[in-house]
Amino acid sequence: MKVMKLAALFILLMGIIHAGISVTNFSVSQDSFKPGGNGILTIVVTNPVTAGVQAYKMTGVSVTAYPPPEIAINAPSNIGDIDAGGSTIVSMPFKVGSDAKSGVYVVELQLRGFSQSATTAGQDVYAKSATVPVTVVNTPLLGFDLDKDLISGVDPIALMITNNGGPANNMQIKIADSSQITLYKTTGIFAGVVSKNKSVNVTLDSRSAQDGPANIPLIINYEDELGLSHSDTASLRVTIKNEKLDLRFVQFGQLVTKTENMLSLEAFNSGTDISDVRLSFPGTSVRLKDSNELKMGDLVSGGRQNISGMAFIDLPPGLNAVNATIRWVEKDIQKEESISVPLKVASDADVGVYLESKPSPLVAGQEHTISVLVSNLGSFAIDNVDVGLNSTAFDLLDVTPRQYIGSLAKDDFSTVQFKVRMKSSTGDYPFTVGVRYRDASGEWTTKSITQTASVNPAPAADSTPLYVGVVIILLALAIWYFKFRKREEHEQVRKG
Repeated sequence: MKVMKLAALFILLMGIIHAGISVTNFSVSQDSFKPGGNGILTIVVTNPVTAGVQAYKMTGVSVTAYPPPEIAINAPSNIGDIDAGGSTIVSMPFKVGSDAKSGVYVVELQLRGFSQSATTAGQDVYAKSATVPVTVVNTPLLGFDLDKDLISGVDPIALMITNNGGPANNMQIKIADSSQITLYKTTGIFAGVVSKNKSVNVTLDSRSAQDGPANIPLIINYEDELGLSHSDTASLRVTIKNEKLDLRFVQFGQLVTKTENMLSLEAFNSGTDISDVRLSFPGTSVRLKDSNELKMGDLVSGGRQNISGMAFIDLPPGLNAVNATIRWVEKDIQKEESISVPLKVASDADVGVYLESKPSPLVAGQEHTISVLVSNLGSFAIDNVDVGLNSTAFDLLDVTPRQYIGSLAKDDFSTVQFKVRMKSSTGDYPFTVGVRYRDASGEWTTKSITQTASVNPAPAADSTPLYVGVVIILLALAIWYFKFRKREEHEQVRKG
């Protein structure tokens, strides 16, 4: 076809060399036309000017078309006048016969016009001819479909091709690189000659695609019956339903926040067989010590695998859904998925206790107020804190055996008092403080702390003051007797 166009263009250019009238360019509205199709043939008619030659206006210019029987064309009988050096565009509609065979048809055009003669007082007649090729081909009308629209993983499937036009030769089909669905172990499909309907067996690989509706973009290259190359596109609509990764994790052992722990998990695979399974934690809440991932190896369907590794846990107490990444190989395809691993974390809650007595020291048989200071040594607040004090060395004088503190923030402390009467026994006695609280994970904890306290004997009574008192009393009695009693007896004797 290109050769025909070049030949026609050569003929036109040769016409330009001669003065008078020429067709300097042409075009058709399409590269090719189907039988029964319509088109437009366009030419540029020029009245050229040649150097050193007197140029005149061309008048009464007309175009006559001599098409083959397969083409009917409507050419204007008169296109008017063309000034020297001027040109005009002529468009001629045509129709291809419905029974036309595929081929290249040549439309011959005859141009005629009048111009002032350069040698006489009259006019000269100028006539030029040109040929324009028109390609007629019964192009294929192709359609594509699959024998099933639900695919999963690697699927053998039939690609059905329909053709309601002319034959398509040397057909080759590819899937566009932008598609997540690919051909399995091949890059293209050779369909050969497709005259009417044809079915081609292919294998599609959707393992890397997301579940749901998807389009498969096709690129189709073929030749028509004239040997002209064509490239078309098509799209296949499918639904993808791949088998999902179904991996569950169960924690073994305790994890304590803000500390390094042995992270132990059991993985249970209730999905398909997978291999080279690896678990990693992309955030900073779980930091593996010796490696950036935990390797599980292969996991068959229904299989279990234990994994463990040292990790620093920076999670709040309680049950946490930790973001993790699972990587595995499934049917020769490397896959990756973000998952959530449940980890139950215990608090590092702890308390310290300090005892103080007023008055001090402790004395047997006396009453004392014992102050108990409780401090929060953990990383998180604790709630519902209450304190009890117990020892065989005293009797509790308070109504309740426990005192309520409430909440203690991190590094906070509070003091409660107990009124006691010490027993008469002396010596060293254990004082047990029971602190009960609820940590940030919601767990209740009771901690008993025992400290030793000394009970001292009561101080001995001082005999000197008692002796002086007795002497004073005896002196008073002697004075009373010798002074007042003797005087009374003497008076009685004298009166008698």
